[in-house]
Amino acid sequence: MTSLPPFFLTFLGVLFCFGDVAALGFLLTWQERAATPSLRWRRLVRGVLPATVVLLGLLLLALTQLMLLWARQ
Repeated sequence: MTSLPPFFLTFLGVLFCFGDVAALGFLLTWQERAATPSLRWRRLVRGVLPATVVLLGLLLLALTQLMLLWARQ
């Protein structure tokens, strides 16, 4: 067990989740602002999809860790 209180760790986890969702929103906005449809497609395939997989994996990991934190209580 860590020496940090669970409420502080929960706050950090929720803050991380909000940042993760904000990064996903930024990626989608960046992709939609491309000048041409072909550039939008390239941004989607080369940037948005791989980054989305990583960010969603991190989000799932953070939520799992938060649930495990409170399951021990």
